[in-house]
Amino acid sequence: MTTATHDPIALVEALTHGNVRAFLRMLRHGEGTAGEDGYRVMFGGGRFDSFADHPRQAITRKLGGNPITSTAAGAYQFLSRTWDGLVKQYGFADFSPKNQDLGAVALITGRKALDDVIAGRFEVAVRKCAREWASLPGSPYGQPVVTMARARQEYEDAGGTYSAELPAITINPIASITPTTQEAPVTPFVSAVLPSLIDLVPKLGKIFSSGSDTAERNIKAAEVVVSAAKEAIGARNEQELMETIKADPEAAALVRSAIEAQWFRLEELGGGIAAAREANAAYLQPNAPGFWLNPAFWVSAGFLLMPLMILLDMLFVHPAVYNDTLRIQIVTAILALLGVVGAYWLGTSFSSQRKSDPRVAGG
Repeated sequence: MTTATHDPIALVEALTHGNVRAFLRMLRHGEGTAGEDGYRVMFGGGRFDSFADHPRQAITRKLGGNPITSTAAGAYQFLSRTWDGLVKQYGFADFSPKNQDLGAVALITGRKALDDVIAGRFEVAVRKCAREWASLPGSPYGQPVVTMARARQEYEDAGGTYSAELPAITINPIASITPTTQEAPVTPFVSAVLPSLIDLVPKLGKIFSSGSDTAERNIKAAEVVVSAAKEAIGARNEQELMETIKADPEAAALVRSAIEAQWFRLEELGGGIAAAREANAAYLQPNAPGFWLNPAFWVSAGFLLMPLMILLDMLFVHPAVYNDTLRIQIVTAILALLGVVGAYWLGTSFSSQRKSDPRVAGG
């Protein structure tokens, strides 16, 4: 179905499609207008009374500690100038809920995304509309956004369906994870998503190109990386993972933290951490130099100092500067760092105990 420009009849026809209605419902969730009176909501949460026209009230609110002034109103938070343009193009007589729905379809059409919405190419449509609605994943406006996974959930709950044909994925396998014929291969989808994860966390490249002894280690590391990434954002498969981290900065940050939290496990699989633990375990032996002389102690302290300072600033110094999304990201990152440092020192301590045990010390 192709929509003719400035044809209000085509907009009405589009509203009869279930995927269009589900997409609009998803938009309302992101804009905070999913309630029964969502069509009356103004920027900042106030309500207007009359649907005769856009309320045209400029309201200033603080967002992330910065004042923002906006005339956004209605279920899809139309700016007054945006609504005026739609009235000029389509002749809407008022700001009624029905016309607001039609206006949203018109904006989707203007972004050349209506055919994608109708066909069920959900992520494609979201990416095209991200510059129209600031709450969508990948929006460049610096306001809080929903994750792609949550957007999908709202769309599905409203009855939205997907295209029967998934977009083709270009396979870009990494040479270092190509298995031998005797080993279970890495699936093509895992191979396809790994380059995106390496772009997100560049030091992953060291694991997959460091000349590990066997391809089996690399296969296990790949599985750990992709599994942690999917779990972090609730992605159902590698394709959804790849599309989400490319379109949604918040989701990408969660994936990055999840991979960092697995770092010592990954280095174990790649064979790179054993020597480091071997060296640091010497500082925990009887008659060893003080632990404060251990370089790893100071690295760990520095590793934790900065996020703890940020946490103190968030809780006590400038709490108003941090919105809920930023708070969640900071706490997630701090927990990941604590897990990484804790895992390292627990592993080092265990290694030291084994060296001190005459049953395993050797000789």
